[in-house]
Parts: sequence; structure tokens; C-alpha cells
Amino acid sequence: MSNSPVPAVRSRVRDVPGRIVLGHFSLATCLTMAGIILSVLAVVFTARDSLAIAVICFMYAGLCDLFDGFLARRATRTNEQVAFGLQIDSMADMAAFGVAPAFIGLHLGLTSVVEVTALIFYVCCAAMRLAYFNVHGMAEEGARRWYTGVPVTYSALIFPVLLLFATAPNEAPSLWLIHGYFWGLGALFILRIPVRKPGGIFYVIFPLVALVLTVLWGFRL
Repeated sequence: MSNSPVPAVRSRVRDVPGRIVLGHFSLATCLTMAGIILSVLAVVFTARDSLAIAVICFMYAGLCDLFDGFLARRATRTNEQVAFGLQIDSMADMAAFGVAPAFIGLHLGLTSVVEVTALIFYVCCAAMRLAYFNVHGMAEEGARRWYTGVPVTYSALIFPVLLLFATAPNEAPSLWLIHGYFWGLGALFILRIPVRKPGGIFYVIFPLVALVLTVLWGFRL
């Protein structure tokens, strides 16, 4: 039972003759699924001690999340499709920006009780942030749009940059820096602070930054 029903989620689901699979498929949904695939690959490559490839997969999962919303907002969709897109996008974000970074942190050596607690805290905060967004969306302040709390997708840039400084070939990682990241960013996910929604230029800046980081991480292959 929900205390705050969302109209789009409560819209009646209609049967579609001939459909043999669940869900609504579109170009935006396919891009969301690509993000899930990349987040799984990030975990797989981390487990195989290929951190550079894992981080690159992680970053491009962020790009998928950026552009699936861009495509979805420009498509004509029913309430059902909007609600489905919102839910599957949050599922993808939880996998990519909640679970995958925690697994990378664990693999790098965050294994003490306090460090594992930081990983758990981070994942729980990511889940809370995503659930909050699903219910409340973005708050309008005048003519500008704002997020409440730092979006989990921002970790797609923050985490790779931090790992560049915290790790180096043939050297032990700076666990204190990685440990602090999970406490700090986890808290920013759930703190009630206004974060301005990036403008259209972000769709240029993010890919360029990701390209630069890809080159930097590529040198570690």
C-alpha cells in the first residue's frame, strides 16, 4: 500500500495481443539495458583484476544513463511507458552506480568491518536516493530545475577520477581515500541539498570528460 501514489504508476496496465515479453521497448530502453550490461561487465572485469577496463565500462554506463533520458524525453510516450521508463532507469542506476562501485571498493581491499560498513552505507543511500527520485522527481524552483540530493549518476565521473589518484600500477591503493569516498558521496545522495540540474552543455562536457578519462585509464591497460 502506497501513501503517496504516483498517477503514472497507478495507470491501468493493458494487455497487448501478441506480446510475449514484459515491458515497453524503445531506443531509450535499449540504451538503459546497455547501461546494465556495462555495469555487469564492470563487476566481471573487476573480479578478473582488470580495473582499467572495469572503470571504463563504469563510465560508459553513465553515458548510457545520460542519453537514455535525453532520448526518452523526446519520444511520444503513454503514462505507462513513462512509469516503466522511470522504474527501469532506477534499476539500472542501482546496478551501475550503487552495487558496481561497492564491489570495486571491496575488491580493492575495503574489507574491514568499518570499511564494509561504508560500502553498505553507500549502497543503502543510493537506494534511498533513487526511491526518493521515483516518488518526487525534480523540484521546480522558479524557471530552473533542481535535484534534491546529489544524483547517483554523478559517481560515473567522480569515482573514475578518484580512482586515478587512489590507485597506481604495481602499488597498493590508497584505501583511506576510497573509504572516504563511500562515506562522503553516500551522505550527499540523501542530504536535502539543492543540486542544479545540468544544462544542455552537459551532454557535450560529459562525453568529452569520459573520452579524456578513457585515454588516461587506457594507459594502464
